[in-house]
Amino acid sequence: MQEIETEKNNGIDIITILSILGVMIAILSMAIIRIYINKEIYYESIEITKIKKEYSILKEEQVSLVYSINKLRYKNLIVDMISDTQK
Repeated sequence: MQEIETEKNNGIDIITILSILGVMIAILSMAIIRIYINKEIYYESIEITKIKKEYSILKEEQVSLVYSINKLRYKNLIVDMISDTQK
């Protein structure tokens, strides 16, 4: 009986300790989840940047290839016209 009174006099009981522990676990789990999500966002942004660079390079290569194709078409057209006039 004296132990119960002593425990009540201190103002800390099992429910308070469990409540504090529960809140601490909840805060810690939210912090871990936030860190994980931030890390995933970081790695995804790196991947997106890499893909954007590759896309830009491929677009420039496409422009160069279209120019080369048009140049070859024009050259072929000229050669065809010359060969047609010689026949």
